[in-house]
Amino acid sequence: MSCVNIYLWMPSGSTQHKLAFKGAMNNLARWETYSPVTIGFEDMWKRLDALAANPTSNYPPYNLVKLDEESQQLQVALAGFDKEDIKVSVERRVLNISVQKSNTDVGEYVHRGISSRTFSRNWQLSEDTLVDEVTFVNGLLCVTLKREIPEEARRKVLPIS
Repeated sequence: MSCVNIYLWMPSGSTQHKLAFKGAMNNLARWETYSPVTIGFEDMWKRLDALAANPTSNYPPYNLVKLDEESQQLQVALAGFDKEDIKVSVERRVLNISVQKSNTDVGEYVHRGISSRTFSRNWQLSEDTLVDEVTFVNGLLCVTLKREIPEEARRKVLPIS
């Protein structure tokens, strides 16, 4: 349901009504500015709106490291997890890292400070970003991402006749 639809269902004059109206107008105004000069970007606007609408948690902690002009590495801290507990997948330009902790309690905890909860976390990938390598060493999951610019998108110097 879009912000406009939610806006129509709320009692007029309520705080929620005003906030929903403000959110709907911000989204419309933000993308309408670019619509006269963009063609075929509707999918990108929808993806950006979906990202803004879904707040993410801070778990698990991660770094994004630039290796060079074409490569980045996503480093996810997964202390206490086994390699078999982790699943990394890519579908429709969405990188998903999920963990299903196997139940291996060693006894009664006096203090439990290392989280071992189940989670699933998504990252949107651009059209030219591919997952190159996935490694898991010493509790750190490293996903190397490469940007591969297609031939038709690269700069070409055209001859003048």
